[in-house]
Amino acid sequence: MPLITILRSIAARNLRRIALMAVVAGLSNAAVLALINMAADRQSSSTDGGGSGSTVVLALMFVGVVLMYTFSQRFLMFEAAREVESLIHRIRTRLIEAVRHSELADIEHIGRTRIYNGLSKEIQTLAQSSATLALIFQMSMLVLFTMAYLAFLSMTAFLLAIGFIGVAIVLYLGRAKHASKAVQEATEAEYGLDVLVTGILEGFKEVKLNARRSGELLEDLVKASRQASDQRIKAHLGFAQNLIFSQNIFFLLLGTMVFVVPALSSATAYSDTLLKTTTVILFVIGPLGGLVGSVPILANANTAAAHLLELERLLEESAGPKEDWDGQAAGPAPSFQRIELRGVTFHFEETPGQYAFQVGPVDLTIQAGETIFISGGNGSGKSTLLRLLTALYLPQLGTISVDGRPVTHANAASYRALFSAVFSDFHLFKRTYGVDPEAVAEVDELLRLFEIDAKTGVAGDAFTTVDLSAGQRKRLALIVAVLERRPICILDEWAADQDPHFRQKFYDELLRMLKDRAITVIAVTHDDRYYDRADRRLHMEEGRIVSVGPENVDA
Repeated sequence: MPLITILRSIAARNLRRIALMAVVAGLSNAAVLALINMAADRQSSSTDGGGSGSTVVLALMFVGVVLMYTFSQRFLMFEAAREVESLIHRIRTRLIEAVRHSELADIEHIGRTRIYNGLSKEIQTLAQSSATLALIFQMSMLVLFTMAYLAFLSMTAFLLAIGFIGVAIVLYLGRAKHASKAVQEATEAEYGLDVLVTGILEGFKEVKLNARRSGELLEDLVKASRQASDQRIKAHLGFAQNLIFSQNIFFLLLGTMVFVVPALSSATAYSDTLLKTTTVILFVIGPLGGLVGSVPILANANTAAAHLLELERLLEESAGPKEDWDGQAAGPAPSFQRIELRGVTFHFEETPGQYAFQVGPVDLTIQAGETIFISGGNGSGKSTLLRLLTALYLPQLGTISVDGRPVTHANAASYRALFSAVFSDFHLFKRTYGVDPEAVAEVDELLRLFEIDAKTGVAGDAFTTVDLSAGQRKRLALIVAVLERRPICILDEWAADQDPHFRQKFYDELLRMLKDRAITVIAVTHDDRYYDRADRRLHMEEGRIVSVGPENVDA
């Protein structure tokens, strides 16, 4: 059971403490019933004279048991919540760490929606089940001790109750499988719905421009929502039917105690215990009903645990060696003289009915300090080449080497430390993560150079705002890339969103500024009028470099 697998990671010492308090809570709860029955006996016997002293003792014992139950139940609930939240924190941290060390291709294959749901929705489902898990443990102990008390009162009633409860559990679990399967199918349907919702938000401009696209997307959203809703309804109906079924079993058990057991026992022997056994059954129906009612919550939590374990497995399979990134951040900036790509090839997984696009084989040499432009039509493989060059995609064939040292999975993180980048699908963080504090002192000067000092500024280690136009956001992203002080800067169609004035400034001034800083620039561009600003231009078609510009140095 996935949920149990996750809960096992709680420290054994803490689990023993929780289990002990569950036993104390269940025992004290059952003791309340026993003391009430004993007090009732004393009251009935007191009509014949005496017994007031023993009644006071029972009253004091009753108060003590209630206090013991209050303390143990409070401890159980608080400790269970604390342990479950601590466990969730560890799971969330492990998942984030696994994401951090995973490869881009694997993240894209797993899917951002699935990862986000794991870190939010599935984790939240587990968190909400913490109180239920504690109550299940406590109610189980209560049922156990109450049934032991029933055996003390009447072995016949106890055996009948055990028989009824055993049959009810077997039948209930058999019927619950269908409802649990519906919960899993509903979760999968909701994943599909989340993907569509993400699509409508990320592609909102495209949706607004095409009414037909909007209508067809709405149809898919309604269909996915209906499918998820139908599965949830199916699951709820299944659990509701099982709950009604279990309640009928309990009522049947109660009727058996009242009408059948007396017929099987001596009337005089059983008449004294009839009221007590009936009280016990009525008392235990509540906890048993609570256990039955918790099954849907457990089913949801178990499904969430299964998805979390599977997500963690996929991420761990993707994760490479965990290099000392903190040590790299504290060390000197890396450097290089020559990067060589020899026979580098990468292709995407082929899906039914679709061609598996391939980039390569690529043979290329990059010298430190060069400015290289990459041109080519849409879909020619330019962005994929940049991901290969930066080792965000590791080559499936061929080798990348730095100053004669091959780049492998084991040292890919060190190699990536050579690069800063502004990709076409870049993300701009508000805080200047990964930038040395002394480098932040340059921000004001760079903001003026990039002509956005009137739009944003820096306060401490964060920009005052990143709510800018697309072109201004790209300028700010390039400022961050410069502040990283890496020897290579990757720019994927950076100038595409700039106005004519700043586009010319980029090619005439900013590229020269980067070269003066000894930064190697590799930029994807379609601005043919500025091609002469590069030392070399590589042109790509169908995933391969088919020509090198007239300023060829070595390729």
